[in-house]
Amino acid sequence: MTDSPPSLRDLVVRAGRWTLRGAAVGVALSLALLVVTSPKGATDTAFALGALVLGFGVFAWATAVGLGETLRGVQEYVDVGSAWTEAGAREAFFVLTWTGAGWAFAAAVTAVALGV
Repeated sequence: MTDSPPSLRDLVVRAGRWTLRGAAVGVALSLALLVVTSPKGATDTAFALGALVLGFGVFAWATAVGLGETLRGVQEYVDVGSAWTEAGAREAFFVLTWTGAGWAFAAAVTAVALGV
């Protein structure tokens, strides 16, 4: 029995959930950084970290998709008992990408709310 791919609706719902979680991190980090720096510095730092997570997620997801077959072949050739799967890697980087997107967006909105 093979797992069927998730429907578009499921993907949109999951992306929305991870985006909201990332947005919560973006707002919380922006506000927490106000203790040690100016509003501009706090929101700029929070945005930069969110963009970094987003960029890493997109890059790693593309790598997992592009090199998934190759990595699986190397894993079989070397006979490494690893739990790595292409589907698992795509899932992990899906989470990072949408979390980073929400984080960066919320940090930008927080900057606007703080009048920066």
